[in-house]
Formats: sequence, structure tokens, C-alpha cells
Amino acid sequence: MAETAIQLSQKAYPQVRERDSFIKAELEREEATFLKTLERGEKLLAEIISKTEKQGQISGVDAFTLYDTFGFPLELTQEIAEESNLTVDIEGFEVEMKQQQERSKAAHETIDLTVQGSLDKLAEHIHPTEFLGYTDLQSTAKVEAVLIEGKSVETATAGTEIQIVLDKTPFYGESGGQIGDRGFLTGEDLVIRVDDVQKESGIFVHFCRVERGQVSVNEHLKATIDRSCRRRVQANHTATHLLQAALKKVVDDSISQAGSLVDFDRLRFDFNCLRAVTSEELQEIEDLINTWIAEAHDTEIEVMPIETAKEKGAIAMFGEKYGAEVRVIDVPGVSMELCGGTHVRNTAEIGLFKIMSESGISSGVRRIEAVAGPAVLEYLKVRETVVKDLCDRFKIKPEEISDRITTLQSELKTTQKELEGVKQELAIAKSDQLLNEAESIGEFKLLVSDMGEMDAKALQTAAERLQQKLGEGAVILGSIPSEEKVSLVAAFSKKVNKEKQLQAGKFIGQIAKICGGGGGGRPNLAQAGGRDPSKLSEALSTAKQQLKEGLQ
Repeated sequence: MAETAIQLSQKAYPQVRERDSFIKAELEREEATFLKTLERGEKLLAEIISKTEKQGQISGVDAFTLYDTFGFPLELTQEIAEESNLTVDIEGFEVEMKQQQERSKAAHETIDLTVQGSLDKLAEHIHPTEFLGYTDLQSTAKVEAVLIEGKSVETATAGTEIQIVLDKTPFYGESGGQIGDRGFLTGEDLVIRVDDVQKESGIFVHFCRVERGQVSVNEHLKATIDRSCRRRVQANHTATHLLQAALKKVVDDSISQAGSLVDFDRLRFDFNCLRAVTSEELQEIEDLINTWIAEAHDTEIEVMPIETAKEKGAIAMFGEKYGAEVRVIDVPGVSMELCGGTHVRNTAEIGLFKIMSESGISSGVRRIEAVAGPAVLEYLKVRETVVKDLCDRFKIKPEEISDRITTLQSELKTTQKELEGVKQELAIAKSDQLLNEAESIGEFKLLVSDMGEMDAKALQTAAERLQQKLGEGAVILGSIPSEEKVSLVAAFSKKVNKEKQLQAGKFIGQIAKICGGGGGGRPNLAQAGGRDPSKLSEALSTAKQQLKEGLQ
């Protein structure tokens, strides 16, 4: 199937054939990962069937979890359920599916739907907005439409949040990962602050607030972008192009863009890569980009036929739709990409570049977050403040901070071990005092006790010791180690397991439910937890009563 897809797309995207081995290897890895996920899902389904045999139906929530998390089609769950004479709550599944779709829809960043509806109507008699922002940072424009909460109005007054459509604009509309410009629209005794600009079907929608005066449809305004914000976003956008070029040069020439964000204060670049970029590589990438910046390369911007751009070696984002003519951003000898964003005229304008982090965001996709230009100084100021504070606190030099932290970590680890030892000794001492409280139930001993604020590890130590000292019998201990946490431990002798068929894991798991929790473990020793400390007394009382009956 992969080979067929490559053959069909290689004419339009030659790089697909060039990377066929990478694509096939990635598909094999994804298939192996999916099979592992499916295997985990099969185990979960077996557990679900086991616990729902009495109810006769698998809940919609469980069916959807299998579908959404483990890739189980609903039909497969139904088939396996039928083999165990169970049904599946289809209505409940559909409710969960609808809720997931609504969550996904809400998370998808797009233009306000109420605005979109009005735009669809306005588009019938409004021409696409003419964008002037590549060359003009200020222009006069006519107000084509004013929207308030998605509804078209004739006028809007001071204090109102509005959306404005102009016939032409210097404001860049969010696209290609670059956010929209900020600035002002002004007229006679009128000031409108522009906070964002979105682009939809060629129409630029300015999201604004009327600060002073009144604005009306057909009025002519002066549109002025915030030059400082534009300079910052230009620096970040060109830096993103340099980053992709550096990744290809340092890490792997086959790396391709998977997404990006170009903001006023930072940049984010997502790329396809099967492994993490090492710290040494990140430093080399950062150094290389700063070298290109210092070399003051001019950026050459040209609109040309897409075939000509491809012949010149311009990088296109895979899957992106392009017209017959494209805009090419060329940093000669460094980078050449198809891009509709705004850029610096010379790399020296970027000033400085600093990588903040590198991480994985999904299978085979990595993310680098960085800052460029003035934002680097702000980033460094924060870290300088932290370094100064640490130096003042510990009376050390900046280069000694790392060694001092290592020493403190070692000392803390030693102290924690000593504390654990003390806790174990206290648990043993306290458990020894409880031996006389054990009750005799026939030939067995039974001890159930509240151990106060004892932590889970010490609680287990105490339970094991008590059971060993009591001999044949059962021990149940409970505690409240923190404000909203309950710990429970059950220790049963082998004779209790064999003759009375009592299992510590199953028993303590049921008792923990009283405290709003659960747990389990081996037949002779098990732990559980809960979230409701107010129910501990009831849980211990219930455990004692059930064991009295079970041990007789």
C-alpha cells in the first residue's frame, strides 16, 4: 500500500520517492506500536468483560475508551462481547463520541463561527481584502463591514469589541504559522485598537476595540500597524527558516516541517524526526544560526511560477496547497522556502537566536521552541535574575552552581534514607505495642488497627512484622498519611489463604472502595489507597467484621 501511495504522489512531490525508505520504516514502526496498543486494549477488554458479566452489558464509556485510546472499532468490541453473551451500550458510546467531537471542535483554533456566518453572507458583495503589508506599514482604507458578536451593524461606539473588514489593509492576517499584526485604526476623533487579524477566504477580519469615538460602515480610516511587533515577528519568522536549514545541515537532510508558530515573543518549530536532537546538536544548531545572523545575509523575496521555484530548490511544506505562482523567501546559500509571511531584509536584523527547549510532541514529531531578537534579552534577564539569587543565597560563583546543586541532591538523598530508616524503626516499635490487641478467632489471630499518619511504606513494614509475630491470622492496618489520602495494608498467613480462601489483594481492594479508592496485590500481602479519610474508621470496622465472619 505504501509503495502504491508513493508512486501516485511522487510526480507532484518528488521528495516522497527520495524518502521512501524512511516512510516505510516509519509505517512499520507505527504498525508495531499500534499492535502493542491493541494488545493492551485486549487485556483491558478482558478485565471489562470479567467485571460486567453480572450486568450483562459493557458500558458506553468502556467501549469508547477501547475505541479512542486503544483503537478498538466498536464492531470488534461487540463481536468479542457477544462471545461472552454480553451486549454493548451503543447509545452511551455515541454520547461519548459526540462529547469528544465537541471537545475537539472547541480545541480547534479557527475564526469565530458567528463571525464566519456573517462573512459568508458579506462575501457575496464584498471583494477579498487587498493586502498591502509587504511594502506599506500604513495606509488609508475604507470600512466595508462592522460586526458585533458576529452580527453586521452600521456603527459601533467607544468601549465596544468589534470585528472590522477593510477594502485594503497593511495588517497581516494570521496564516502559515505567523500570527496577525497589531496596531490602530484612526479617524477624526476616533481610535480603534487592533488586537488580532484573521484571514478567511481572502477576507481580512480585524478584531478590535473602539477606544474613542464612533466608527461607521463606508468610513475611511488610517490603518497603522505596530512597527515594533512587526519587527519582532519578522525576526522570529526568518529565524524559523534558518532553524529548518540548520536542522537539515546538522541533524538530517530529510527533516521536514510539521508545523510552526511565529509569535511576537517566541517561535515554535515542529519537524519530522524519529529521535531526539542531542544537546550537542542543539548547541551546534544555535551557533550555526547565530553565525548566519552575524554574516548579515540579505533576504531576497520573489514571486514566481511554482515549477520554477521547485527547480531552484525551494522547500515547500508537504501537504500544503499552493497556487500557480508562489512567493519565495531566499537567504542565498542558506535557505530557500515558499512562504507568504513577513521577513527581515537582512539576517543581521534578527540580532540573536536562542533555543529554549526541544521535546517530542507525538510519534516521530519533535518540537523546538526558541526566541530571537529583543526577546532573547528578556529570556536571558529572567535567567540572570535566578543565577544572581542562587549565588547570593549560597555565596558562590555562577560556575559553581551546578556542583553545589549536585552536592545538595546527594545530601538530600542521604537524609531521606536516614529518615526512611527512622520511620521503619518507629513502625516496628508501634507495631510491637499492638500485639496484645490481637483477637483470637478459633485457631486464627485477628488484628485491625488505625496507625494514625504513618506513611504507606512504614505501614506495610508494620503489617508484615505483625503477621509474622502473630503466626496464623490476618492483619489489617490503615492510616492517613496526608490530608486527602488513605493508606491500607492487608497481611494474611498462608493458612488463611488455603483454608479460609481469603486473598489479601481482593479483600483490601473491596475495603478501599469505602474510602473512595482501590488497590490489590498478592494473596498474602496487599496495599490499597483511598481519597476520603473520613471513611477510614468505617472501612476498618467493616474489614474487622468481615474477617471475624471469614475466619470462623
